Amino acid sequence: MKKLAKILTVAVIALIIYPHQSDAQFGKLKSAMSKSKSGSGSKGGNAFESFNSETDEMGITGAYYGLSDSKAYGFKFIKENEGKLVNQLYYFEKAGADPQVKMDMKESYYRKAEVKLFYHWLSASASGYIELIEVDPGVLAQIKSDRSYNDGPVALDATRTVVDVYAKDKSNFDTWDVETAQAKVDMLIGSLKADEVVKIKKKLERFEVYSKYKGKIAFAKGTNYLRNQKSNEPTEKPANFITKAELGATVAFKPYFEMPLEQSHPGAWFNITYEMAGQTTDREKLRKSSTIFAENIPQIDKDQEKFYFWYPKVTVNTSNNVADYAFLELLRKTQDDLSAGQVYDLKVTVWAYKDGANIDPVASSTIQLEYTKEDNGTKKLLFDPVKGWVTVLEDLLDE
Repeated sequence: MKKLAKILTVAVIALIIYPHQSDAQFGKLKSAMSKSKSGSGSKGGNAFESFNSETDEMGITGAYYGLSDSKAYGFKFIKENEGKLVNQLYYFEKAGADPQVKMDMKESYYRKAEVKLFYHWLSASASGYIELIEVDPGVLAQIKSDRSYNDGPVALDATRTVVDVYAKDKSNFDTWDVETAQAKVDMLIGSLKADEVVKIKKKLERFEVYSKYKGKIAFAKGTNYLRNQKSNEPTEKPANFITKAELGATVAFKPYFEMPLEQSHPGAWFNITYEMAGQTTDREKLRKSSTIFAENIPQIDKDQEKFYFWYPKVTVNTSNNVADYAFLELLRKTQDDLSAGQVYDLKVTVWAYKDGANIDPVASSTIQLEYTKEDNGTKKLLFDPVKGWVTVLEDLLDE
């Protein structure tokens, strides 16, 4: 029955978490934080049993056992020290008055969602930040964070890996192993992210570009018109956006999302499709169709936590000869149907993509592309015998 209860606990929590990866190479809290191994907790009894007679408002103080080694450890929550408010967690692996490590509390997380998280910077050589999170009364999960010192502690978008569990009662390990603790940690951080997203979106609505373009794509003559300097401060000017361009000339674009992808579609990444003149190309399908496209169409697996792409994309960029090969393939497929003097609608759609399929569109817009008649216009841009966009792609595919 205990085993069944444990499995059910994992299953329930797993339904509402974000995907994670475990890494068994990280060491115990004690091995990372203490240079001395002498006097460490004993497997027999608990040298910190007296801690259980102490109380604190967080309910954390007490004698604990480690899951990985069954040894005894002590934790004390200290609200004040020498008349100063500190809100720290003291970690003991050796009996004595002084803790081996003092960990700071992330107070805002407790105020927002009563998440009890403590952190400490070790060093670059000792695996960076270490965190402890209460996953259940009397149960703490030891976390390895991927953040560096310059990133600052406890970033919500950090990758967190549970490497050990501590419990006041060893019977708790029947339920709380590393996998179950990881699920709970992901759930707690996910709830904090959801609260943060609501606040960020409210702020973004103040900006004209986001309020007008969420769920849409903005086009411009260059990426410089679509950049901003600070996160969550989109200062781009819609007056600089375009709705029509020369076919084959530079077109930059940037999608704005109703919600970040990791919130709306956990575990997904981005895909882009292009539609024009009755043809459609799909980045992910092309990536899997040949090594040429696989090498030249990278997976878009960044910015899932953002409300827009941090760096704009381009269909083509004539100034530095950069192009999206999925767009070039669209030009190659439609070349026999295009003629000078005509204007074509290009629909660009950004998708949530997961498990080999487009799930939902998260941003979409259409721009008109004109096939110009001038000798140095569209025909030269697309079909120049050496540098034309279609010429270059066809030569590459023929190799």
